Amino acid sequence: MLRGRISTRIDDKGRLKVPSAFRAHIEKEYGPELYLTSLSPTGESVRLYPLKVWEALEERLRAVPQLNQSRKSFEMTTSYWGQLTEFDAQGRVVIPPYLREAAGATADVDVLALQNCLEIWNSDRLRAKVLSDGLNDTHLADLSDLGI
Repeated sequence: MLRGRISTRIDDKGRLKVPSAFRAHIEKEYGPELYLTSLSPTGESVRLYPLKVWEALEERLRAVPQLNQSRKSFEMTTSYWGQLTEFDAQGRVVIPPYLREAAGATADVDVLALQNCLEIWNSDRLRAKVLSDGLNDTHLADLSDLGI
């Protein structure tokens, strides 16, 4: 399972060197193939899914009727930003310019481990997001109702 946050950089060619602890787990559990996308219509962050995790998500999505608006919006957004990729020999992943620009991922970034995928954020943008939309009493109550 992937956990925690590691700060790193994206180089001038748009390559993210995925932190070795995260990369080792992904390659061991899922292999080198990846799906890169964003769940945000504005591309405010980048999601990096092991391809096997992404394919399992797509399989669950197939059970939802094609005309369901939430499914359509999800597919449109993730396809718009999406691209198949894999780790290079040095454990790097190229983030395409259009997504790198939208996410503000041009230098210092934070890589968040979200159990079975990674999310890449501009460091300043992530801090602001956590402060404005982070865990609050309502979330804690909802999670408690779910037994967490």
